[in-house]
Amino acid sequence: MEMLEGDFLVAWFLAASRATGLLLLAPVYSGRAIPAPLKGILTLFLAYIAAMSTNLPQGVSASLGGIAIAMVLELVIGLFMGWGVRIVAYAVDFAGQVISTELGFTMGQQLDPLSGSSSNAMGSLLFAFGSLVFLSSGAHQAVVLAFLKSYNVAPMGSFRGSQDVGVMLVVSTGKIFSIALQMAAPLICVNFVISLIFSILGKAAPTMNVFAESFAVRIVVGMLLLGLTLGLTAQLMLDHLVEAPEVMLRLIP
Repeated sequence: MEMLEGDFLVAWFLAASRATGLLLLAPVYSGRAIPAPLKGILTLFLAYIAAMSTNLPQGVSASLGGIAIAMVLELVIGLFMGWGVRIVAYAVDFAGQVISTELGFTMGQQLDPLSGSSSNAMGSLLFAFGSLVFLSSGAHQAVVLAFLKSYNVAPMGSFRGSQDVGVMLVVSTGKIFSIALQMAAPLICVNFVISLIFSILGKAAPTMNVFAESFAVRIVVGMLLLGLTLGLTAQLMLDHLVEAPEVMLRLIP
């Protein structure tokens, strides 16, 4: 296939639309740490590989309006695929918010340069740790392979419109909360025990300001427990990152 042929250019544009939707939501790829020109080059490179290995269906209209509609559909497919792998990142961010609340770090809000949103120290720490796990586990390569395999599930320019995708989207979204609570569960339990102990001390020593004294204990014990359970948190991330490519393909509308 010649690079300047009209069919190849159309296939390249369509593949670039799907790759754009994927990279807009995929963890690390969508981060502000990666310059926009580099993201554009990566998008065009992935689209070039997909266009070289995929034939343009005959059903795609050669008119400008038909190509524009097909590009929008490809963008939607890419966004759904990106959401499938973004679930773990959202769960990590939510777990950081829960842990910060339990340890009393909610007052220290700051701008996270990686995500571009307001976050706290614990949320930024877990986000950076999750990005490290994402890269070290090879999940970034699995995302690219799932993108190339997606053309076997949904050929270029096609839109299945399956009703099962809606159910899968709701189920996968619900996993954000379950994964986050599993990550934050040890801190929640310890915080409950500390609150119970200081409540008993408050009854035994009414003159003691147990509310103020408990903050230091929450932080010290919570940080120690977080360090001890960081390996379990990484394993939980890995378990769901392994499933991410399959979820991406099942979320193709």
